[in-house]
Amino acid sequence: MLFLSFPGELTMKASVQVVTLWGKQAPAHSITAILITEDQSTIVTGSQEGQICLWNLSPELKISSKQILFGHSASVTCLAKARDFEKQPYVVSAAENGEMCIWSVTCGQCIENTILPFRHTAICYYHSSFRMTGDGWLLCCGQYNNILIVDARTLAVLHTLTSSQSPDWISCMCLVHSPRIQEDSLIAVTVAGDLQVWDLSSSVSKIQDKQTVHERESKALDCAPCRAIRFCTYTGRLLLVVFSSCWKVYDYCDFSLLWTECSPSGQCFAGGEVLAAHRLIIWTEEGRGYIYQLLNSGLSRSVQPSDGRVLKETVYPLLLCSTGVEDNQSFSYTMGFINERKEPFYKILYAGEASGRITLWHIPDVPVSTLDGSPKEIPIAASCTLQENFDAHSSVAGSIIDHFCGADEGSTSVTIRSSVYIPSLDKLFIHISLLLTDSGSHRILSGHSSSVTSLLYLHGRSARFDPSWLVSGSQDSSVIWWDLFTGEILHHFSLQAGPVTNLLLSSENYRVDGMVAATAYLPGPDLASPSKVEAALMWNVNCPSTFFVLGLGILERHETGEVAKAILVSCEDSALSVADSLPPALEDDPCQQKYVAGRSSSSYKLGTPSNSSLIQREKISHPVSTQK
Repeated sequence: MLFLSFPGELTMKASVQVVTLWGKQAPAHSITAILITEDQSTIVTGSQEGQICLWNLSPELKISSKQILFGHSASVTCLAKARDFEKQPYVVSAAENGEMCIWSVTCGQCIENTILPFRHTAICYYHSSFRMTGDGWLLCCGQYNNILIVDARTLAVLHTLTSSQSPDWISCMCLVHSPRIQEDSLIAVTVAGDLQVWDLSSSVSKIQDKQTVHERESKALDCAPCRAIRFCTYTGRLLLVVFSSCWKVYDYCDFSLLWTECSPSGQCFAGGEVLAAHRLIIWTEEGRGYIYQLLNSGLSRSVQPSDGRVLKETVYPLLLCSTGVEDNQSFSYTMGFINERKEPFYKILYAGEASGRITLWHIPDVPVSTLDGSPKEIPIAASCTLQENFDAHSSVAGSIIDHFCGADEGSTSVTIRSSVYIPSLDKLFIHISLLLTDSGSHRILSGHSSSVTSLLYLHGRSARFDPSWLVSGSQDSSVIWWDLFTGEILHHFSLQAGPVTNLLLSSENYRVDGMVAATAYLPGPDLASPSKVEAALMWNVNCPSTFFVLGLGILERHETGEVAKAILVSCEDSALSVADSLPPALEDDPCQQKYVAGRSSSSYKLGTPSNSSLIQREKISHPVSTQK
């Protein structure tokens, strides 16, 4: 099974295309976000593991995996379109640690990416051709107050929509176009249940001039949490608001309540959409959907007005259909709905499960109940997982690690913790359990007593290094310097500091505390004399910056604080260092996640640290053992 993946490098360096060869076991893909593109030919899913997966969707609603895209180092929280899809088929993804990426669903390329100090939970694309220039805005909400306006091309934050009445986190939002007044509006509901409305069309110039834009209207809905809000474009009047415990229909003109429908016993609503005029579909967290027809009741069933006004006509729902789900399902669902007015004209309810399964229901154009008036069940139209796609290809060869884990005998496949491919030697080095394996001849390099978390081939970074040298770091804070050709351990460095999360080389001509830290050289053991010895830089989260002099096999020095951060940024900004382009292999490490979430390539600039930092430099005090 061959996938092409295009990693979106968060530091915006030269793009690296990676070819990934998969074996019989599909990678984990726990779906946390899902959408279907407007042309109904591609399904996009985001996962807890951080990958984005593109799936082909045929006119017959057949699903097949297409590409896996690597660009996020944290769980994906939301997906949305990022352009006018007919002109540029782009989608935007956001992750828990503030990463944002724009992807082309045609080729899988990462068009733009950034890291913002915000956790987005929903994104809406907005563009007004009459009032705006550029590619439009991404209106973002999440775990922060009010609405962020992000440039759809550069992902830069342009402005914010603020609330003068009740600034709060936004649970959900939707765009509204009113043909009567030719005004585009944004409707949002806060976590406290307050509905807020901002005018967009008339505020474009204010936003461009960085003027404060407050909401036009605010109303307490007296219910929370809100899961979805949708405007009925068919009537131009009805507003659907879905809460966990109920869904409500309002009159958009004055936000008067028309109906409230409570959730079935033991179920919680998760979202909803408008199917047609006076027809809704509501779905639950358990993956079940309900289709209602709104009927005119004649008079309002709300509380009698005290001022003697005429009672307002309202609506009440009639349940027509429900969607079937597979039995014995205990996974959470992320669901959505697409009602495209282009060929193939399908109305599709779709769901992604934490188990990695995608499920589709084909909603009929005119849903009807059964002859006895009971709701009619709509069967599942399609269902698929990555593993089922892998199993469907009988020609897939056994994976490289099948030789070591006994996959041919039905054993469970083990996990590859780290790997490095050396093109000049045509060899792939992978870590399985506690063994470092040369997959070309299946040679096993034994030496680590814990999981290997990072690998660095020095000659691939600089020709000054010996082609036989390979450096590996492990979970138990040890680093081994190998001779690849003989399998010999040249040196064994023991830090006793914490898990090694990455191995980097310092950039050339970077000066730290008056000493040159070049790519292939570091100062020698005598700090007074700037003699240069071949060296590598090892970065450890718990011990931020540690230098090893490879020629001597000893630990040279240890840096912390601002100096360490400046050194790490120097390594990341080096054109020779691409080790940070792919997510680290270390699993479930809170220190790693904290660092990735807080990293910003603009936080520290290259330059010469102050002289005071030399005095504050801390010498390493714990024992260092070397083996040869």
